[in-house]
Amino acid sequence: MQYRSLGRSGLKVSPWCLGTMTFGDSQWKLGGVDQKTATTMVAMALDHGINFFDTADVYSHGAAETMLGKALSSRRAEAVVATKALGAMGPGPNDRGLSRKHLEDALVQSLGRLHTDYIDLYQVHGVDASTPLEETLETLSRFVTQGKVRYIGLSNYPAWQIVKAGLLSATHGYAPFISAQMHYSLVNRDIEYEVVPACLDQRLGIMVWSPLSGGYLSGKYKSAKAPPGTRFGDRDLWFPPFDRALGQRVLAPLEKAAQDHRTTMPAVALAWLKDRPGVTSVLIGARSLDQLKANLEALDLELDPASRAELDQVSAPPPMYPGWMIATQGGR
Repeated sequence: MQYRSLGRSGLKVSPWCLGTMTFGDSQWKLGGVDQKTATTMVAMALDHGINFFDTADVYSHGAAETMLGKALSSRRAEAVVATKALGAMGPGPNDRGLSRKHLEDALVQSLGRLHTDYIDLYQVHGVDASTPLEETLETLSRFVTQGKVRYIGLSNYPAWQIVKAGLLSATHGYAPFISAQMHYSLVNRDIEYEVVPACLDQRLGIMVWSPLSGGYLSGKYKSAKAPPGTRFGDRDLWFPPFDRALGQRVLAPLEKAAQDHRTTMPAVALAWLKDRPGVTSVLIGARSLDQLKANLEALDLELDPASRAELDQVSAPPPMYPGWMIATQGGR
């Protein structure tokens, strides 16, 4: 396993991160993994060299954090544990958001559920327009000073707020964000417009969530009509959203690359992401041990230049202003 530094830090993480949204009875009906299976998954990941684990307080209403804490147990020192805060954890007006009050309460609760004295990477799960960014950054920085949190990261932020956070941290001496957990896949490359350049500029390591776009790139959706009983079938839950026509165009070259490399379509989609500019780690999640084993096939997969170029071309996002104007004028 070739470990990578996460952003501007010296923290070494595996290029694959085990996501835990499937742990417990998810409110989004995406989980169902029980404690026994979760413990096996975590052990399997560690045994394959994966040292990075991501969760959030809202996953299964806190159960995912509890299950991850139990699964790590005596192997906690081997793991880099990341969790997130923002979402509603109760009915009160201060039970969500990025205010000082909610973050302090959320951290105490996450530490308890994870059964740990510290969190390696504490991330804000998204934007809270009602809380000044300075308040959030000062609070997170204090967590680092207190030793309760080792590093801080962000998720689902627009590029302008990523840069603003960097400027505020540098100006006021706050602990800086070192990571950005963002959605990215062969059928959704939106972050390449502004977010990837912002992360490269601010030296944030990108952690990719839903790299298979909710399982769409798994190989189950080769026809225009999704099979019954799937996320994009009976429930028609198109999340993360993407252009369906683009999705159909991507599947054929993805399947061809899988055949050429004698592996699976998920493995190819994950391997394609692993070496994209700015990407440090790709989250893999599973609802069963078989799914996890299939994803682990991507660990040592290196795509040949022809396959990578074909996937690049078929999935390329259309140029947007001012990007096309900058290119026209000879800028970078």
